[in-house]
Amino acid sequence: MTSPNWQDSSRVFFDLRAAQVKELKLSDLCYVSGREPRLWSDERLHADMIDSILDQSGASKESSLLEVGCASGFLAWGLAPRVGQYLGLDVAPRAINIAKKLGLPGAEFRVADGTKLPIADNVFDSAICYDVFTNFPNFAIGEAIIREMLRVVKPGSRVLVGSIPDGGKREQYEKRVAQVMKELDARYGPPPKAPDIPALGMLDKMRRWLRPVQPQIVCYYFNRADFLQLGEKLGAGVELADIHSMNPYVGFRFNAIFTKNRQ
Repeated sequence: MTSPNWQDSSRVFFDLRAAQVKELKLSDLCYVSGREPRLWSDERLHADMIDSILDQSGASKESSLLEVGCASGFLAWGLAPRVGQYLGLDVAPRAINIAKKLGLPGAEFRVADGTKLPIADNVFDSAICYDVFTNFPNFAIGEAIIREMLRVVKPGSRVLVGSIPDGGKREQYEKRVAQVMKELDARYGPPPKAPDIPALGMLDKMRRWLRPVQPQIVCYYFNRADFLQLGEKLGAGVELADIHSMNPYVGFRFNAIFTKNRQ
């Protein structure tokens, strides 16, 4: 059953992690985004992912790129320097504040809800929502975001929804995750200790008291067919593709690439 507070739980999770970060290294951005630091702070793996995102989204040095669900800028770190204009949106204010401190040239970050983008029609050359759908408890939420991203990109432009856990391979995927964790333990030792949680200010204490929320994210799974059917319903082209080749979860996660109708 879907928790009615899933969005608040997710937002508080990312904000709390952002509040713990004191440095602005790739490993810190990785931590805020909820990724496994021992894996995703590998700069070669990160670069392979960035190359794949740019290729599949069609983004280039001459284009504008929108990212929905940017957290503290883990992807923006590699994407912003390689596009003409970058805008990152997220619902977690503290994560956005971290992203702003990165000082990435040509990059802007704002707090916004992906289901109601504060952007006019036909503005961006490309849009991405990468490794974010895993946080959504149902496809309807993701559909609303895809609709909005298609609305704000130019005719003929691509919308990349990336790193989606494959619902048809859930059991095999969970076994693969356990295997990868064992490999990381053997190579690097146990996971690094999480930073200390800072003391809550009076405003945060009141918010927690008035509306108690458990900070957490959950891995949700999706069916490939839903994305193909959505493309037909919206009159958009859609292609399902592999995630980047160096990702240890190739075959268990997939990307959906939508192309906006030119008419």
